[in-house]
Amino acid sequence: MTPGRPPRVLVDATSVPADRGGVGRYVDGLLGALSELDADLAVVCQRTDAERYGRLLPSARIMSAPAAAAHRPARLAWEQTGLPMLAQQVGAQVLHSPFYTCPLRAACPVTVTVHDATFFTEPEHYDKSRRTFFRSAIKTSLRRAGRVIVPSKATRDELIRLLDADPTRIDVAYHGVDPDAFHAPSDDEKARVRARLGLGGTEYVAFLGAKEPRKNVPSLIRGWIAAVRDREEPPALVVAGGQGHDDEIDGAIAEVPSHLRLLRPGYLRYADLPGFLGGAIVAAYPSFGEGGPHVEVVLKSSDAEQLAAATTYVSAALDT
Repeated sequence: MTPGRPPRVLVDATSVPADRGGVGRYVDGLLGALSELDADLAVVCQRTDAERYGRLLPSARIMSAPAAAAHRPARLAWEQTGLPMLAQQVGAQVLHSPFYTCPLRAACPVTVTVHDATFFTEPEHYDKSRRTFFRSAIKTSLRRAGRVIVPSKATRDELIRLLDADPTRIDVAYHGVDPDAFHAPSDDEKARVRARLGLGGTEYVAFLGAKEPRKNVPSLIRGWIAAVRDREEPPALVVAGGQGHDDEIDGAIAEVPSHLRLLRPGYLRYADLPGFLGGAIVAAYPSFGEGGPHVEVVLKSSDAEQLAAATTYVSAALDT
């Protein structure tokens, strides 16, 4: 390593999905911040992301993984063989694997991000094969990686408590806040989202996230029903975000009375998030576990009646 110069870091972005969810936002934000700090970056990504990262990181070396790596089994196999070779080819002095897994053998130090410990604390919310794989991968990463990055002290404490992880090798790096997405939205931004969702003047409760069992969406739906079904002008519930594998959601939706309105718009554009979240009377996120506090509810209104209704709604969601 040349004195006075940052180390060359190879970031493996091949785990980033096409629809930017949590890991995608994390990797994009991390790379953008590192680029602003004039880091010596090399990035390997899916072929469909090469142009995007080329624009985002004009001074970085962008490489595409093999086409087969678009499929998870092939990507994980390539991670163990092709990724260490690529790190040598680009002269990487640090390899960062940002999604739980890492190569078993690499010629340079490896840093791994472990986003949460829910595969251990909430195992019932994952199917057996996924749970088994990621539990093994996390244990391996804790043994093999030079450093492990976690987004909260809660996750760090859980890894130490449950897996006897070495606390001296775990670094808490709190998530940053993107001011382009997280700001008080203008009336135009809120109106644009309302128009796209077809809400008109109806108030709404907002949820944003993947439809995974640990996100607790069925309880969210049932709590909303219990809280608003007898209101004269009940707010809608908008369950936005990418697809998932929670089989109980459809059952909860079937319980929605005909006079209530539930919308599932799917993946929302990044530019729509300020207006979507900021325009809601409640932005609810009642996950069973996220690597931090297990229930997070954000109230978005100063109106006393709406806040009282939100409190009733939250109580119902937690009790369901």
